[in-house]
Amino acid sequence: MKRQKIILDLDHEVAALLATCAADAEVSEGEIVERAVRAMDLRALVARIRDRSDLDEDAAMQLVGEELRAARAERAA
Repeated sequence: MKRQKIILDLDHEVAALLATCAADAEVSEGEIVERAVRAMDLRALVARIRDRSDLDEDAAMQLVGEELRAARAERAA
């Protein structure tokens, strides 16, 4: 997957929390930021699906999972 370098200005406490989370998970700070953004986007996607349908939360999450897998497979191809 193609990566793009960005610069973030964070509050000192947030930056320290980011560093701690990355160290605890044994991943880069960038990975923690990416996970957070993806999680936020996932919640928004679930909310949009639920707003447009009669799906309950479990069914919406299942649909989101299917769509994510399809998108990842498409990107990998």
